[in-house]
Amino acid sequence: MIKINSIALTAALCGFSGYADAAGCHPAFSGSATYAAGDWVSASSTVETTEACTCGTTGCPTPTGQTTGCEKTTTTTEVHNYQCASGANSAFCSQAGFEPAGQFSDSAWTKESAVCSGVVTPTPPPTPAVWSSADSGCPGAFVAGTDYAAAEKVSLAGTAYTAVYECAAAPNNQFCGKAGYEPGTGQYWAVVWTLLGSCSGTISPTSSPNYSTLTDAGGCPDPWEAGVNKYEENDRVSKNGLVFQCAAFPFSGFCGQTGYEPMNDDGTEYWKDAWTVVGHCEGTISPTATPSFDPNNHVGGCPDEWVGGTNTAYEEGDMVSITVSTTPLQKIAYTCKAWPWSGFCGLYAPNSGLQEDQQGWTMNGGCSGTIAPTTAPTFATLSLVAGGCPPDYDESNLSTSGIEAGDQVSLVVSAAPTERRVVYECKSGAASAYCIQPAFIPGGQYSAMAWDLKGYCDGTISPTAAPTAYVNGDQPTAPAQCTSPATVKECFFEKDVTTTGVTCTCSDADCPNPNGETTGCTKDVTETTCPSVDTFSSSATYEAGDVVRIGTKKFQCKAWPYYLWCGNSAYEPSLEAGVWTDAWSEIGDCP
Repeated sequence: MIKINSIALTAALCGFSGYADAAGCHPAFSGSATYAAGDWVSASSTVETTEACTCGTTGCPTPTGQTTGCEKTTTTTEVHNYQCASGANSAFCSQAGFEPAGQFSDSAWTKESAVCSGVVTPTPPPTPAVWSSADSGCPGAFVAGTDYAAAEKVSLAGTAYTAVYECAAAPNNQFCGKAGYEPGTGQYWAVVWTLLGSCSGTISPTSSPNYSTLTDAGGCPDPWEAGVNKYEENDRVSKNGLVFQCAAFPFSGFCGQTGYEPMNDDGTEYWKDAWTVVGHCEGTISPTATPSFDPNNHVGGCPDEWVGGTNTAYEEGDMVSITVSTTPLQKIAYTCKAWPWSGFCGLYAPNSGLQEDQQGWTMNGGCSGTIAPTTAPTFATLSLVAGGCPPDYDESNLSTSGIEAGDQVSLVVSAAPTERRVVYECKSGAASAYCIQPAFIPGGQYSAMAWDLKGYCDGTISPTAAPTAYVNGDQPTAPAQCTSPATVKECFFEKDVTTTGVTCTCSDADCPNPNGETTGCTKDVTETTCPSVDTFSSSATYEAGDVVRIGTKKFQCKAWPYYLWCGNSAYEPSLEAGVWTDAWSEIGDCP
C-alpha cells in the first residue's frame, strides 16, 4: 500500500512554460504567487510504502504473540512537477486548498507521473518576427493607467526581446490601460491586446508632410482655443499649416473641450472624434467686407434692444433687435419662439453664439429706425366673460379665501383711461392647491401652473339667490334589507359588513364544523347595513363602495387599488371634471 502526504510547498513562479529537460524540477510552488493556465511548479510530498516483513525480526513491528502477517511502513520524499490547468479551472491555481499535492489539487493542477530531480534548464522563448515590414523601431512604451485609443500600439521590454502590442477596437480599448489587462502579463491581456511582433530601437522620424493630396484652403483660420460651446458644426481652425473642421452635432460639442485640440501635443487622438482635416493653409484669412443686408428681408423699424433677464423676461412673439455694426449702423430683428423655447429668450442673446440662442430666437431680418408707438392696448384678442367680473384676487387673505378648483377671480391690469380687468380660473385637480399660494399669483411667473386665463370682464356678477341646503331626512320605516342602523336616511347606500368569529351551535346546519366538534364552533356573519350618504370629509376613511354626495349628487368610491385615493383631499369629488375621477364615480342623485 502506498500513501502520499504533501510536506513542502515553497518558492517562485515560472516566467514561461517551455523547458528542454522534463526531468528537472521547476521552481517550487509558492502560496503568495499568482499562477495562470500553463504555468509549471514543483512540489514535494511524502510517500509511505507498506510491505510484508518476517515477524520478530529487526525492523519488523510485531504485536505480542503474532507470528505471521506482520508489515512495516517505509517513508520517502518525492518531488513532482505540476502544470496549472487550462480554462476556467486555472483560477483555482493560486487559491488556498488547491496547492499541488493538496486536498483539491486535481481540480487545478496536472501532476507529472515521473519524479523530478535537480533544476530544470529553461529554454528561452523564440523571438517573434519584426512587427512591421516598414519600420522595425519600437512605438512608445506601455504605461499603466493610460487611456489607449483603438488600434494604438505600445512596446513592452522583456529579458530576451521587446514586444509590440496593438490595443483592441472600441469599446474594448477602454480596458487597455487598466490593471489585469497589461500586455503579455495581465490575467486578461489577450482580451484587449494583440501581439504584433518584436521591435528594436525607435520608430524612424517621418519626412516633412506632403500636402499634395489636400485641398489648398488659402489663408489659415484662427488657431484652436479651449472653451465650452465655443465651436459649432463646420467651424474651422488651423494648426501646423493644416485646416481642421468641427464635426456635426452631437460631436461638435467636443470641439472646444480640453483634450480635443487637433493634433494634441500629448499624442492622443481623441481630437479625431471632433475634428476632420479638410486642407492646408498659409498666412491668414483676408478680412471680409462689411456684411450687407438683403433689402427684400427688411422688417422695417427696429424693436427694443435685447436685455438679459430671467426665463420669463420674454414671451412668445416678443421682438428684440441686436446691433451688429455701428459704422454703418446695422441691426437685426428677432422674434421669441413659443413656449417652452421662450424660456431661453431672456437667458441668451440672439447672437450669443451658443446653441441655446437658436432654441429661443428666430431671426426675422434687418431693421432700421424704431417701431412707431402703438395705440393703447385693446382686449380684442381676449374673450368677454359673460355675467360680469368675479371677486377680486386678494393676495393678503389667501389662507382664508377658500379658493378651490373652478373658482374665478378678477385682476385689474389697467387703471387708465378706463379700468380693465381680466378673469382667471383656478385649475382643477391637484394643481388647485397652488391657487392659495402667493408664488402662484394670477399673471405672475408661475401663474400658468395654477390658473387659466379665461378672458376679460365688465361690471359685476349678478347676485344669486341663497342656495337651499339639501336635508337628508329620516325614512319612517327602515327598508327590509337593512339590518342597521335602526333609523335609515332618505339618501343611503347598502354596505355588507362581515363579522368573523361569531359563536354558533356546532350541530346547526349553518355552523361550520369540519372536525365534528361539540363546542367552540364559530362562523362568519354578513349583514347589510344602510349608512347615510354624507358629504366628503378628508378625515374619514373610505373603502371601495362607500358613497358621498355634493348636494344631491352621489359619488361612489372605486374598487382596489383606486379606493386608496378616496380619502385624499386632492381627489375630493367635484361637479367639474378633474383628477377626482381616478378615485370616484358619479352614480346618480339622492331622492
